Amino acid sequence: MKLKLKKLMLLSITAATLLGLTSCKKETYSTTKTSLASIFEDYNKNNEIKNTADTIVLNNDQMFVDWSWQKFLWLTSNTENNVPVFMKELKQVNDFGEEIKIDFLKKKGLPSSYIKDGKLPLILDLYQQADGTKLSSKSDSLVRYSIHANDGILEMFNSADASSIISQAAEILKNDSLKRSIRESKDQYPVGATEIKIAWIKTSEVVDSTKTFNITAVVNKPDKNLSENYNNVELQRMSMIGFHIFTVTAEHPEGVWSTFDQRDLAPDRTSFHGDPVNSKSDKYTLFDGNAVGNTEDGIIQDKTTLTPKVKNKVFQSNPEGVRYNQTSQGMDVIKEDKEFATMIKSSNELAKKALTNDKVKIWANYKFVGSIWSKTNAPINELLDGDLSKPYGTGNGQSFGSLNLANITMETTFQKEGMNCFTCHSMNNNLYRTNGSKKINVKSPLISSHLFEKYAELKAELLASQGAAKTDINKKSNTNIKSSNNIDEINMLKNSIRESSREEARELLKK
Repeated sequence: MKLKLKKLMLLSITAATLLGLTSCKKETYSTTKTSLASIFEDYNKNNEIKNTADTIVLNNDQMFVDWSWQKFLWLTSNTENNVPVFMKELKQVNDFGEEIKIDFLKKKGLPSSYIKDGKLPLILDLYQQADGTKLSSKSDSLVRYSIHANDGILEMFNSADASSIISQAAEILKNDSLKRSIRESKDQYPVGATEIKIAWIKTSEVVDSTKTFNITAVVNKPDKNLSENYNNVELQRMSMIGFHIFTVTAEHPEGVWSTFDQRDLAPDRTSFHGDPVNSKSDKYTLFDGNAVGNTEDGIIQDKTTLTPKVKNKVFQSNPEGVRYNQTSQGMDVIKEDKEFATMIKSSNELAKKALTNDKVKIWANYKFVGSIWSKTNAPINELLDGDLSKPYGTGNGQSFGSLNLANITMETTFQKEGMNCFTCHSMNNNLYRTNGSKKINVKSPLISSHLFEKYAELKAELLASQGAAKTDINKKSNTNIKSSNNIDEINMLKNSIRESSREEARELLKK
């Protein structure tokens, strides 16, 4: 009897040990403090919040909402030197994925007086939205953008797949008879890889600057050399009005895409019939209730001026980024999206009430617009061959969450039914999109980032133009980037690639 009892005890201990070892292999959501209430509670106590545990598998809607708020609050929280985490932990880059460095800006004419303690301030020389449009304040001050990425993003630009994509693209550019398709799926952005884009406007232009995060930045004056010339800059007080996050989490190589904006920017759509916005208020930063014109034109692109058709009539077409029943008389959220919309609204109300500490209450003035992702642990081939922009279960659709997601400060004129982050940030995209003789389809997790797309286009074009496609990609292309003899050629290529992005957006909006 004693022997039998000993065997049973040994078996139980062994089973418990095995279960313990198994649970250690993969973190579970319950191992961390993740409820929204506790996230806000911790943040109020000491103005600090931990980075999201991106190794934890997110697999239900509430987890994605909690994760999005935690990531946003961590990225915007202040460090010991009163510098936001996104400026300390991430690198500011241009839209080609090149880190913005002191020596480069000095060569481009940036006065030394703008550099303090050997560090650069925030640099704001980007002014194009996702579709190439320009967004302005009521007094014609341009909305500016900054892009920040961590090494998890940037180091992949030198991966084996990245080099392969670049070399194949260069060969296709040189020889049109080659197959116009590249499929690379081995290399993926690592868990924790993060890229953000932030929208800024002059602090003097916001409706209430006590409700925005404000920072002093170096701003280029809008002239024809806006992206490259730093002789013509000035220090300005700028306010954050939009915040876009892309992070790769465990079993989500497509990334979780989340977006936030300041609460007082513009009204929400109130109807899909007639005038979609009835507000006459002037208490918004990007919306003038007294401006003349159909409000619908406030989010439709003028293809000639590359601005909204009617100025100062910006509005949020799809609050919470969810889908609406457009055949109904009101703004009825469709049945499948109601629960998620409720979660988003509840999280924003909770933030408003919970973020009360003087050091952190500024973030109660920002709201979570929504997030989008694909099936947990989806086979990579499904993501490469499927349509990430469409809802899961619809044809080859792959996505969940906010399926009509757009940030009004970065995608003002992208607010159309069925459009979201994955409309452009899919794993299946085209390099050289606007020139029929150069169109190259690429299927790769790396193509999710526009930084990599532009980086790859620039490097491939340089290699092809110099007949060096079969040489060591990184060594050759980096040499070209540094060569002063090629600087004009590089700048011309950059401007051409930026223009192609606008053309792609115009074509997309015609569909």
